[in-house]
Amino acid sequence: MTALFAGGLYAGDTASDAVSERPEILTVAAMFEHIKTQSPRVLYEKESVRRALERSFQQRAALLPQLSIRAQQSRTQFGSGFSGGGFDGPPFNSFTSRVVGSQTIFDTQKYSNYRLAKLDEAVASNDYEVALQDILDQAVQLYFTHLRDLRRVEIVQSNIQRYTELLDLARDQFAAGVVVKIDVTRAEVRVATEQRSLMEAKALVQESILQLKALLDLDLDATLLLDRSIIEGINAPPSLKKYANQEKLVDLRPELQSQQLQLDQARLARKAAAWQRLPSIELFGEWGYDTDEAFDGNEQEGWIVGLRATMPLFEGGRIAAERREAISAERQREYAMRDLVNRIQREFRFAMIDMDSRYSQIEIARDEIRLGHEEVKQATERYREGLADNRELIDAQQNLADAEQSHLRAIYLYGLSRLAFARAIGSVERVLE
Repeated sequence: MTALFAGGLYAGDTASDAVSERPEILTVAAMFEHIKTQSPRVLYEKESVRRALERSFQQRAALLPQLSIRAQQSRTQFGSGFSGGGFDGPPFNSFTSRVVGSQTIFDTQKYSNYRLAKLDEAVASNDYEVALQDILDQAVQLYFTHLRDLRRVEIVQSNIQRYTELLDLARDQFAAGVVVKIDVTRAEVRVATEQRSLMEAKALVQESILQLKALLDLDLDATLLLDRSIIEGINAPPSLKKYANQEKLVDLRPELQSQQLQLDQARLARKAAAWQRLPSIELFGEWGYDTDEAFDGNEQEGWIVGLRATMPLFEGGRIAAERREAISAERQREYAMRDLVNRIQREFRFAMIDMDSRYSQIEIARDEIRLGHEEVKQATERYREGLADNRELIDAQQNLADAEQSHLRAIYLYGLSRLAFARAIGSVERVLE
């Protein structure tokens, strides 16, 4: 298994080497590259494109010259009744060798089959891109989720530190006779509550990293660290919006391209159904030798060449039924295309609005944290001076913890909205810009 590290790939490292020597530091860019080259789900979809390509080659072969060699050695005995009367002759041998060839001159069915296969290959290629974007989207979501879970652990640890300091202060104040025992008990309850929250937060960290390793097909026992720069270096929304003004969504979204190709397929299938009434023309020929037995020295040259034309006269109404079905399929694709365009436009507009809103909430959450620290500072001074019990300080510390959680949630949701916008304009990888 290839090891992924910040700054690139370390060729030759195995999973066991990575665990024993140094932890893996996974960047988003390296994760993208790993998914494209190593993910079983991506490789599975890539094989669908290869199969579609080979099917197009199969249909193309029907338009190219067909050559084969045929050799036959037989022994024949005719019975009575041959040629309308009795026949009394000995059995005889016959050997025939032929080079057989044919070339399609005009066959709309074979031509349309090849065109449809080529379109199917293009559809498969776009479907692969859609599947790849879906997997990259899932990976980035898990990446963001794990970073959020890690930060949540740090917040809870900070809460424990603050409540521990409060507990020490309450014990000192109680020993000095400034406060009553209930103040110590309140602080002890807060420490115990936060310790339980820490255990829950650590469990979520393990769950999110295991999900990410499973998606990436990595060793579940390997130590994997994530690069936090994608969250710490939050950029304003306009860095992505430039794509919305430069290109059309139909050119950006592989889903739309795939749907357009399927509509083209349906239109071609409708035409091909009517083309079946046209004649097909084929050039054929044979050349070889005839004799009694192979290699007896008495071979005589034999050949045939001709032009064959075939046109249906009556096929029980099959062609008309196929054409009506093709027309119905074309309408279905047109309706599906309209629905997809509407859905993608809605996704794009909502993602842009949501991204702006989430970014604004980050700034508000930062102010809440600043005010929370100020509130804790003032409440601590009042408690030290004996002007109030520790309920005021506990409330202030809880408000600060809530503000930190709110800030974390705002960053996480902004990351997801930024991811949704990048997906809306066609490429998850643009979340890095």
